[in-house]
Amino acid sequence: MRGKRWIVTARLTLAAAVAAAGASCNRAPAPPQRVLPSAEQLVATPNAVGIPYDRYLLIRRDDRRIALHVTALSPLGDRVSYRWYLADGDGRFSRAEALEQGAGETVEHPYTGRIFLPGPLHLDWSRGSTTFGWLYWPEGGGDYAVYSQPFAELADVATGRDGGRWLTRDEFRD
Repeated sequence: MRGKRWIVTARLTLAAAVAAAGASCNRAPAPPQRVLPSAEQLVATPNAVGIPYDRYLLIRRDDRRIALHVTALSPLGDRVSYRWYLADGDGRFSRAEALEQGAGETVEHPYTGRIFLPGPLHLDWSRGSTTFGWLYWPEGGGDYAVYSQPFAELADVATGRDGGRWLTRDEFRD
């Protein structure tokens, strides 16, 4: 008799657990949220880094630090201007007029445009929207990374004070 009670109790407990689980699953599962770059953070994939426009990005190429500012020029975001600044000997960007700098424009034609930086370094770019675009990881050797947090002002560009970290292509490869 004791064994039968245990089996009945176990079956009732299992039925109650299944009923409770079913009640909590009456709604459809939420679709995965697509993460897009924002003024507060970049988004990296195995192929590219999503960058917000009108913010300064910090790029590391070997021992150089480069601040890059990209701005959409067309309503569709398929044409951008960019300006880069090379950090001073201390790795700072505090006085723009004293820094080596350059500028250019690029158009997404047919699929990507090209941004030229010192080093020599060139990055393929494509639009994502009117508020962000994609910088593709460069092919070839060399230490290349992008800092995970964009900056509103050039003088604020620095690592370590905002909880950001360096993103590299190797982190996102399978």
